[in-house]
Amino acid sequence: MRFHKSKKISAAEAEQIVEESTSSLNDHVVICHDDKDWYDVRLMTPRELQDFVADLLRADLAAQQSGIITPH
Repeated sequence: MRFHKSKKISAAEAEQIVEESTSSLNDHVVICHDDKDWYDVRLMTPRELQDFVADLLRADLAAQQSGIITPH
């Protein structure tokens, strides 16, 4: 996966950001991936966020196809 400006954070940090954040370059401040991985995306433009989510989904698909993970 290519470099993105997102920062992996804990669920507690994500909750704090959601409660306290006042600005973002896009419509979102945090995203959750696979119900376990949280990312701070405030510094990403809408296009960068779209590319980041696409890369996360592409990595999931590659892992499923290789048998590393199974869909739930």
